[in-house]
Amino acid sequence: MNPQKVKNGPNFMQQVNKKKHVDCALSSNSESSDDEVDEIVAIKKDVQKQRFSVSAEAYGQFNKKENFKAKFIPKTKEQSERIKQRMQAGFMFSALNDKEIEIVVGAMEEKIFNKTEYVIKQGEEGNVLYVVDTGELECFKNYGKGDIFLKTYYPGESFGELALLFQSPRAASIIVKSDKAILWQLDRETFNLIVKEASIKKRQQFETFLENWDLLKEIKDPYDKLKMSDALFEKQYKKGDVILQQGQKSNEIFILEQGKVSVNKNNQKLFELIKFGEYFGDQSIVAGTVESFTYVAEEEIKLMYIPKKSYSSTLKEIEGTLIKNIQTKYGKYL
Repeated sequence: MNPQKVKNGPNFMQQVNKKKHVDCALSSNSESSDDEVDEIVAIKKDVQKQRFSVSAEAYGQFNKKENFKAKFIPKTKEQSERIKQRMQAGFMFSALNDKEIEIVVGAMEEKIFNKTEYVIKQGEEGNVLYVVDTGELECFKNYGKGDIFLKTYYPGESFGELALLFQSPRAASIIVKSDKAILWQLDRETFNLIVKEASIKKRQQFETFLENWDLLKEIKDPYDKLKMSDALFEKQYKKGDVILQQGQKSNEIFILEQGKVSVNKNNQKLFELIKFGEYFGDQSIVAGTVESFTYVAEEEIKLMYIPKKSYSSTLKEIEGTLIKNIQTKYGKYL
């Protein structure tokens, strides 16, 4: 991220220190179902009851990597590749380098659960997180008046990390919905020493971006912006790469982080996107139409993006502004 284009601001992690997080409200894979958000409203009423604090383990003896030797559980090559594929879908693992990925893959342990079986129960101590390999699972939270359904977990998504991050009991229950679910379990120590540090740094980078993105000035609640940091991913493109083609539907809203993107129609260049925070792909996701333009990298560029499945839990609350902006940005070219 270009430091000259982003002002330093208060960290969202500090702003939300009185808000409670639940295991399934902030899934580490942000490409969660659109149905998730309707029930998240209930969580926001509950988030003020508990202090938001990262486990002291991040700064204590467990953080001495030189003394740490990760557990290793033998796997077939096919299993290892499958785990890596699942990890690629998750925000939490996106900041790991190749060596760290190998350590995490080696430490993961296969767990098989059957239909209606609990994987985690609300109120229990949490010492592991899970990555879904196959099957579907449902997340419920009891606020004192019975269970409320929050979301369904699909392959590639992960859960349980918040109990490790904040050293707190499981704040929700997760039950197997399909006939069987195969999960990969990661222990607390490997998570704390390998995954946590990298994921916190990545989250802080995204939070800084969100604090300074003009589009979000309407959103006042830092909790909502914190959710958005979990929905951001990064991509890099080389000069000449076509990012999005005219006539196609986009599965992401792209946000310019660094570089220059040309906007073309019918093979004619119309204008360029050069400002940090300019975005595209919104025609497909916000308006539901195909894209009217082709977007091409004019040089090596960095983009952040929000997947379509995360739109409802992130940008939908400013949909009115997004719709107006489509007309403002592209009206004279449509």
